[in-house]
Amino acid sequence: MLRPVNLWFALLGLEANKLRAALTTLGIIIGVGAVIMIVSLGAGLRRSTERQMEAWSGGTIEVRPGGRYGPVMDMPIPEGMPPEQAKRMIESSMMSRRSSYLTARDVDALHTLATSAVALAPQFEAYGQVVCRGVYIPGQIVGVTPDFPTVYRREVKWGRFLTTEDDEAAATVAVLDESLVTQYFGEDVNPVGQVLHITMQDVTQNYQVVGVLRKKDGMQGFGPRAILVPLKTAQLRLNQQGVKDSLNIIAVRVDSRVAAERRYAVAQINTILRARHGLAPGAPEDFMVQDTLEFSEEMTRVTTTITAVLSLIAGISLIVGSIGLMNIMLVSVSERTWEIGLRRALGGRQVDVLSQFLAEAVLLSLFGGLVGLGLGAAGSYAVSLLVEQLKGLVWVTADVVLIAVGVSSAVGVTAGIYPAWRAALLAPTSALRHS
Repeated sequence: MLRPVNLWFALLGLEANKLRAALTTLGIIIGVGAVIMIVSLGAGLRRSTERQMEAWSGGTIEVRPGGRYGPVMDMPIPEGMPPEQAKRMIESSMMSRRSSYLTARDVDALHTLATSAVALAPQFEAYGQVVCRGVYIPGQIVGVTPDFPTVYRREVKWGRFLTTEDDEAAATVAVLDESLVTQYFGEDVNPVGQVLHITMQDVTQNYQVVGVLRKKDGMQGFGPRAILVPLKTAQLRLNQQGVKDSLNIIAVRVDSRVAAERRYAVAQINTILRARHGLAPGAPEDFMVQDTLEFSEEMTRVTTTITAVLSLIAGISLIVGSIGLMNIMLVSVSERTWEIGLRRALGGRQVDVLSQFLAEAVLLSLFGGLVGLGLGAAGSYAVSLLVEQLKGLVWVTADVVLIAVGVSSAVGVTAGIYPAWRAALLAPTSALRHS
């Protein structure tokens, strides 16, 4: 147990060599500050990644045409194949081609049988040149249903969203993303009533803007679903694929964030669509089911790994600092041998000498850890102000403070235990001879 008198002697020893003590802590300050800064920024980057993925996908499960083995290809008929077998192969190839895209019947099947689904948003992606008031506006045109805001958790800022009547009439109306409006119309400019000129294959169609979706927190720039039109409008007026009822994506809203429940939802969707498409057991899927949260989890794992590697590299300076601290403590023991002998001669115990020098090392490292914590927190906050994606997402948490205090204490104890042990083993008579 550390007695107050031993702590007092430790403070007196540090006060006698202020400059040396300050320089000794410099390595610890740099090491702890670098680790705290990297850990804080890594945690902020992880939060930013999760928020951006949530803003982009709404945590949906997406179904897309085309299986894991790529698009369906025509199968050549080998020479000499019996006619009946060749007929079955042709029929199988035709069935695969018919099933290699998604349709409204797939949506109906999922709506009826997928108990994990809260809502569905079928979509058809189209491409065309979009011009408004003489300005070219990039952005993918996507045909959607009125359930789109429910599935993606979006709100209308101006005007209204697309209605069932718009879809049934294949109306030429559009809803824009707020980020796109800000970039091409101006800040806080309401574009409702403006006309978009969409040109496909040298034919221009006019679409009236009827609403604007509010930008979600965390979304950077404007996403691929920036220009929304009614689903039937896209399928009938902007379709270049030939299949009028085809879909490019079915977004399924699943509210649960429990990994096991989401895996069950993916398996349920997969089973329903396999049965709908008439796929035999063991046959590859002609569609792909993807949980968008897996992208977020994968990016989080990458971010965590990078943060750990950088923290390890920054920790090298802590090792250098601990070596410097041990060296200085050994020098201090050598310089103060007579002081140690005098204290032992006046009744000081070995444990008192050990506690005194160990306390000096721990105080130096703790001081360096606290200063490093302050510098690391200030540095990470300054970086977060410069990086748009990190604003408001970087802060020093309790675990970061524990890292700073724990690491600096461990460095102090590790670097100080051997010099303190050597000081405690000095015999009083031999120590006094160094006077």
